[in-house]
Amino acid sequence: MRILFYSSTFPHGTARVAGTFNLELCRALAIEHDVRVVVPRSFVDAWRSRGSRADRVASDNWVREATGLTATYPNYFYTPGIARHRYGDWQWLSVGRHLRAVVDEFQPETVVSYWAHPDGEVGLRVAQTAQIPSVVIVGGSDVLLLPRDRRRRPKIERVLRESSAVMTVSDGLRQSVIDLGADPSRVATIYQGVDNELFHPGSQADARQALSLPNDRKFLLWVGRMVDLKGLDTLIEAFDLAQQKIPKLQLLLVGDGPERGAVQRDIDRRGLNDFVRFIGPKSHSELPNWYRAADLVVLSSWSEGLPNVLREAVTCGRPFVSTDVGSVREIADSRGGPPFAELVPVRDAGAMASAIGRALRPEFLAAAQLFPCRSWRYTADDLVSLLRRLRGDAPPTTEANEPIDGMEDALKMDRAVVLVSQTLEVSRSLEAVTV
Repeated sequence: MRILFYSSTFPHGTARVAGTFNLELCRALAIEHDVRVVVPRSFVDAWRSRGSRADRVASDNWVREATGLTATYPNYFYTPGIARHRYGDWQWLSVGRHLRAVVDEFQPETVVSYWAHPDGEVGLRVAQTAQIPSVVIVGGSDVLLLPRDRRRRPKIERVLRESSAVMTVSDGLRQSVIDLGADPSRVATIYQGVDNELFHPGSQADARQALSLPNDRKFLLWVGRMVDLKGLDTLIEAFDLAQQKIPKLQLLLVGDGPERGAVQRDIDRRGLNDFVRFIGPKSHSELPNWYRAADLVVLSSWSEGLPNVLREAVTCGRPFVSTDVGSVREIADSRGGPPFAELVPVRDAGAMASAIGRALRPEFLAAAQLFPCRSWRYTADDLVSLLRRLRGDAPPTTEANEPIDGMEDALKMDRAVVLVSQTLEVSRSLEAVTV
C-alpha cells in the first residue's frame, strides 16, 4: 500500500527529537508498505534554522540517511497567535502545490495525518482532492484544548466528521472525539507502540555509570517540553516537600522550553539548586539510559492525552507518579496485578509528594518490570488493517466502535524473554532501593 503521511510533528535535521513517535510509526509502516512523508515546517522554524540552502538540504536528508524514509519539508506561512482558525487555510495555501506534486508523482492510496488542526484539515483536503481515504490521528490537546477556541472548534469538528476514520491513541481520547461529533463507528482506538529494541529494562548501575550519576542517590526523572500545561510549578513544590522527608532525593529535568526560566526562578527561591539538575533535551536513543538510571518517573501536567514518556518509562521497568489527566489511567492500570503507578489530582503538590514516597517502595519497581511491551509493529499492523477496511480490501475483524487493539496478553510473551535475562539485575535493584 502507498501511504502519504502528513504532519508538522516529525523530526528533521535541526529538530531530531520532535515527533519521534510519528517517525517510529512511519518506519514500522515502511517495513511492508511504501511511505512518503510530507512535513510542513513553519516559516518561524525555517528562519530559526536559517543557513545556506545546501545546509538545509543536508539537514533534511538526515531522515533518509538515518531511517530510509523519504520526507520533504515545505515551508508554510501563518499568523502567529492571530486567527488560529485560519491556520489550516494558510497551511494549504503554502504547501498545497507541493502536496499536489507529491500526489501526482507518488500516487498514494490513502492519506494519514497527525494532529486534528491544522494538519488534519490539510490532510483531509488533499485526500478529498485525490479521492482517496483519509485517517486523522489525534494526539490529545488537539481535541482536549484547541476546541475551546470557539472559532477553531468548527474546523476541528469538520475534520473529525469528514475524515474516513479517526484514530485515537486511547479510549479516553476516543470518547472526546465522539463528543465533538464524530461518528462512533469511524473512531478506532489504536494504542501507540514503543521501540522495544531501545526501551526495555536494564541495569540501573550501568545506566548511572554511563551518565556519571552516583549510586547513593534516589533520582526522580521528568522528561518533556517545559511549557505551562506541564505543571512544573506543582512538580517543584511537590519535590520540595518530598525531599524534606526522603534522604538523598534528587530531581532530573530532561528537556527544555519557554518555561525553563520560570522553573529556575522557582528552584532558586526554594533553595533547591543542590537537588535539581537541568539535563537539557535528549535524543530518543539517549532516553532509555535516563529512564533506567531513575528510581521513579514523575509527570505533573494538567492536560495530556496518552503520554509517550510514561509508556517508555514503564517499558524500561520504572514506576511513575502522574497527575490523573487524559488517558494516563490506561497506562497506570496494572490489570489486577500489583500497582506500579500512583495517580494524583491536578495541582495538588501535597498529594504528589506523598505519592512519590509511596511509589519509591520496592514493590512498585518489581511491578513495573512486568509491564507488557507493545511494539510499533503492532501499531502499524493495526493501522494498516484499518486502512484496508476503508479501501474495501479486507473484511472487518472487530467491531468498529471498539478499540482495535489494547495491551493484549500476548504481548507479555515478548516481555517474558527480556524478563528472563533481567531477573538477576532486578533482584539486585530491589535490594538497593530504600526509602
